[in-house]
Amino acid sequence: MTRMSKKPSKEFQSSYFEHLFTIEAHASAVYSLTSCENFIYSASGDRFVTRWDKKNGKQDKFAIKLDSVPYIIRCLSVQNCLIIGLSDGKVHVFDLIKREEIKCFTQHRHAIFSIEENKDRNHVYIGDMEGYLSIWNSKSWELEMIVHLNDGKIRSIVYSPNQKLLFVGKQNGEISVFETEYYNEIHTFHAHTNGVSSLLYCDKQKALVSGGNDAHIWIWSVKGESIKSIPAHNYTVYSMIHFTDDVYVSSSKDGSIKVWSGLFDKVIQKIDNQNGGHRHSVNALLKLDENCIISCSDDSKIKCFKKS
Repeated sequence: MTRMSKKPSKEFQSSYFEHLFTIEAHASAVYSLTSCENFIYSASGDRFVTRWDKKNGKQDKFAIKLDSVPYIIRCLSVQNCLIIGLSDGKVHVFDLIKREEIKCFTQHRHAIFSIEENKDRNHVYIGDMEGYLSIWNSKSWELEMIVHLNDGKIRSIVYSPNQKLLFVGKQNGEISVFETEYYNEIHTFHAHTNGVSSLLYCDKQKALVSGGNDAHIWIWSVKGESIKSIPAHNYTVYSMIHFTDDVYVSSSKDGSIKVWSGLFDKVIQKIDNQNGGHRHSVNALLKLDENCIISCSDDSKIKCFKKS
């Protein structure tokens, strides 16, 4: 069911984003979002991955019921594939055109928390709760490599096409940097207290941005040199996206979404339960297009916001 919210306050109407619609069809927390062509896909604690129309948030007939909770989902950009990582370590790959499962991986034995794509090499990266990083060929779905980083949960993985580098955020607070020809580790640096929870690479600035369980956002050079530290939220920073050249967005366990001007220089809007946002932890953000973003939360809702 899609619920159209009440008319926002004047303060919210004058802000950078305004609330467009809310989706209320999941029975539990929504952990992850992805999109492909005209659809949004969501993964929930109710063990469903469900599909919604991008324009109005209405549900169609596509839904996948799983045996355990899906924590992370990702649409591949060229394969018409949906990858789903589960709480029991299984990874399912679905063909969105044929609506059938292509592959089920059982190499991981613990919850999957991160998935990233490298289109340059047709590789998919998967990180789990116990610190295992696996690399898969997205054409054959053969396992290329699996390594145990032995540093706790891998919550976020980001690939930079321009730098040809892979950044891996770990529970011990470190970020490891790998070259992507042979996957040698170039260097590792300490970034956050109590774990790295989100990563974002900014090509224009050639900077890596990390969010942590310490509620801070840090900006780094690719060599791990500290550029800036921002006390961004009250709790864990779960997601960050680059919306336009000069606008970034972050979300947190504290239930808020913050819109920033510059490279996380200044907050220009805070979206929380008081002005059209979520009541609980905001687990993921996704840029839909040049005008809209969506968010999902422990409150079981998905919200779409449009640039004012």
